[in-house]
Amino acid sequence: MKDIYTVAHTHWDFEWYFTRQEARVQFIFHMDEVLEALETNQLDYYTLDGQMSIIEDYLALFPEKEVEIKKFVTAGRLFIGPWFTQIDEMTTSGESIVRNLKIGITEAKALGGVMRVGYLPDSFGQGQDMPKIYQGFDISHALFWRGMPREANTRYFYWSSNDGSKVLTANIKNGYYAGVELVEQNQFDELAEKISTQTPSETHLLPVGGDQRAVDFDLKQRISLANQESEEATRFIESNYPVFFKSLENESEKLPELSGEFIEPSDSKIHRGIYSSRYDLKQVYDRLERSLTYQLEPLSVVAANHGIPVKQGLITSLWKIVARGQAHDSAGGCNSDKTNQDIYLRGVNGLQEAQSCVDYLLRKLSISLNHGQDNQVFLWNPLPFELTTIRKVALSTKTATFSLVDQKGQPVEVELLSQKRENAALLRRDPEAMSDEHYYVSEVAIECTLPSMGWLCFTVEETTASVPQLTKATELENDWYVIQLKEGKLNLYSKELKKWYHDFLWFEDSGDEGDTYDYSPAFNDWFLKLDFSQHNQAMVEQGDLISRMTIEGEWALPFDLCSRKEQVTDGTVSYTMVLECNKQTNLIDVHLTLDNQVLDHRLRLMIATKTKAVVSTSDTPFGIIKRPIEEKHLPDWKEIGYKEEPTSMRPMLHLANLHDEKESWSFLTRGTKDFQVIDGERQQLAITVFRGVGYLGRPDTLRRPGDASGLQTKVVPTPDSQLVGTVVFEGSLVLDEFFDSQKLQTNYLETTQEALDYQTQELNRFTTPIQYFPVNPKSLIEDPRGKVTIDELTVVFSSLQATIDGTGIELRLYNPTDVAQTAPGKLSFDAPTEVKLLNLEGKVIDSVSENVTTLPMSAFKPGEIRTYGIFFNQKEME
Repeated sequence: MKDIYTVAHTHWDFEWYFTRQEARVQFIFHMDEVLEALETNQLDYYTLDGQMSIIEDYLALFPEKEVEIKKFVTAGRLFIGPWFTQIDEMTTSGESIVRNLKIGITEAKALGGVMRVGYLPDSFGQGQDMPKIYQGFDISHALFWRGMPREANTRYFYWSSNDGSKVLTANIKNGYYAGVELVEQNQFDELAEKISTQTPSETHLLPVGGDQRAVDFDLKQRISLANQESEEATRFIESNYPVFFKSLENESEKLPELSGEFIEPSDSKIHRGIYSSRYDLKQVYDRLERSLTYQLEPLSVVAANHGIPVKQGLITSLWKIVARGQAHDSAGGCNSDKTNQDIYLRGVNGLQEAQSCVDYLLRKLSISLNHGQDNQVFLWNPLPFELTTIRKVALSTKTATFSLVDQKGQPVEVELLSQKRENAALLRRDPEAMSDEHYYVSEVAIECTLPSMGWLCFTVEETTASVPQLTKATELENDWYVIQLKEGKLNLYSKELKKWYHDFLWFEDSGDEGDTYDYSPAFNDWFLKLDFSQHNQAMVEQGDLISRMTIEGEWALPFDLCSRKEQVTDGTVSYTMVLECNKQTNLIDVHLTLDNQVLDHRLRLMIATKTKAVVSTSDTPFGIIKRPIEEKHLPDWKEIGYKEEPTSMRPMLHLANLHDEKESWSFLTRGTKDFQVIDGERQQLAITVFRGVGYLGRPDTLRRPGDASGLQTKVVPTPDSQLVGTVVFEGSLVLDEFFDSQKLQTNYLETTQEALDYQTQELNRFTTPIQYFPVNPKSLIEDPRGKVTIDELTVVFSSLQATIDGTGIELRLYNPTDVAQTAPGKLSFDAPTEVKLLNLEGKVIDSVSENVTTLPMSAFKPGEIRTYGIFFNQKEME
């Protein structure tokens, strides 16, 4: 008997070519129909797309409906959660995925129960770490549509991760809308055959729904008719996803096991071009992720150790902003301009709140520790391990000359990077009428070793001796590199590898005749190599702590696709690029500011290596992935029926890498998510800076012949997606002898620890937007107990936050490799501590140790994610 489990649902895009506000109006009326259908028993079950954000928006307007929703959820008829929003898996960090699920599950449970199914029916590709993430939330079943490789030849299977986790998975090959045929057509046997191919199972799934589809009130009648007219061996059953998976479990011995990511356009389009679409959105949400994960959450734990309560409500609200911005269409930027404006503004607003909370905590902690309110600067490290680093700090002083001394009265090495004279006097229409209340704002570099979850304090003293500063030089140099600009080309010497790399960095510009879904080369393309031979100004400044090279100029480019076809350079992109090195690290920071005045093009940073790599490498939410440099189906994708070209453009979260046995090149990103390896005599790591296009979807592109993506019958211009105007691109290059993913992630972590300082001074009331407001100092515990220190770490730090109930600390680490880490490191505590193992939801799953001050961590399995719950003995602390 072929049992077809028919599931009524809606797929509710949070926003798309319409805005969140427009979709919300539709949803409030849709919910009336859902509740009516359940109340009148016209439907037995209904699934609300596996995401809580739409329900939260609904209940914000109609709180009285909570009782009715709870009634059907607790009765097992209305299925909600587990997500807050349906993420894009390829560009969302591990911690963002965890927070998304955690919030979604918490909100669903508050309404009566959560559907523990990894439900992502429309995400553009499936990430390799999802099974272990799902298992961390006690989710044993998953469902998706897009990405299955042609060779898999299966619908139902066990999907496994490298840590041994696995989830029973349904690939809805015919889409989440397949069941619409049941309602609108009468070819029932044909439908049954279509959705039951490529599996030995007799249990099958038929989702009945679609994008913002209205409730099918006649589903029962249609099922009844289908059963009457179908072959005897076929039975349509009105059901739900949990019941379907329960039935499928009975056939588990028939099902194969698969692992890895699924990003093939075999059954549907994958849109790998979204990795580079709307770089401005990706940049702002990447920054918000960094701020929350590596600054606000751990700093809140540090503040709590000093008696300042964690503002969890604000933090959760900010994670919801992140989640809304990482819904699969939102993250992809494949939306109308008005929708992207909304997404961007939400991200900017979130950044303002996150940064203001960080600013407030830094100020509150610093002024409370500075009892005499002397002119002191406090440098903070919220991470649970010691950092030896170069910190850039803005100091406000009465004189242009000053020095820093530590708490032992010893001078601190400081280097002046820039200085500006300001006037704190009352403003006047005539500047000459203003009194002179001048002071200086100086950006300085400070070499320091910051204790874990702690701080350093330096006193600012006025002196007559000048502050050491950068001097003009002909080449940039530190302990790792020499960088030269000669005849418009950049040359790099690696002191570690003892190799020269001539012409190692340039930019490439080409046409983009794609859309917001996909990059596609221009039909009449023209690739231009952009070096610095026509630069207007170049300057090298050398210091003991910081060295930098600044290059300014303009690139002449084709203004649009017509000019590109004619190979006419009638447009310009002006640029300022800064390469910066420091004494403590082998990172080369890249800061590029552009004035883009050109349309329909893609700009990439090209890094020329001497590698002979056979794969590209990048990070995933909780791991590392190696991918072929060239897709194997690139030559025959049309012949085998792929829906689009399986391009070799790749996603990254924090890093992209190219390495062999002799050298390793990495790019650590601060916003961009797209890269590609260009094979050839010199392999190149191509990092997409941005791409500009003017349409939501275009038909018949080179990479994607056929219908336009998104809306097939309407042209939607998106001029904002051309990114005309200022574009800022940031990241870091790293050249090592060997590839070490843990070391690179630690390098990345260090780049996130900017602007974590506060100066107690009265000269400048505008150091932050909220500095103007008075704040009372607090009587703090000066030697707090509640601190964690990790030593000899060989796995990756992921997050540090307060536990769900606020009674302890949640520390998450993971092993990104496929090799066990037998000596992962040691935890040290400032007070006797109870340590427990938690799952990703924050629930206790085991006890590790009690009343300890040190804990050598047990071995990490390949790919293991481990979350420690750390609970300090309150009596001992008192």
